[in-house]
Amino acid sequence: MEDKTFQISLKCLFCDCELQGKTEEKYVPGDMIKCQKCGELNDYDALMDVAIEEGKKSVAEYATDEIRKMLKNTFK
Repeated sequence: MEDKTFQISLKCLFCDCELQGKTEEKYVPGDMIKCQKCGELNDYDALMDVAIEEGKKSVAEYATDEIRKMLKNTFK
C-alpha cells in the first residue's frame, strides 16, 4: 500500500459551500468562521469534527479498496 495524502475542505454547516479563509490566520477552538456565501457563523469545533469524520471515512474507503485489490491478486 502506498502513502496517500487526503485533502479535506472545511464546508459551511448551513449551505455546504467550501469555506474560504485567510490562509495566514490561525483558528482556535471556540472561534466562529463566517461563510462568504450565506453569511452564517460556523463553530470551528463543529467544523473540525465534521472534517475529521470525513477524513476517517475517506481513509477507510481507500484502505478497503487497497485490501480488496491485494486479496484479489493473491487468489488468482
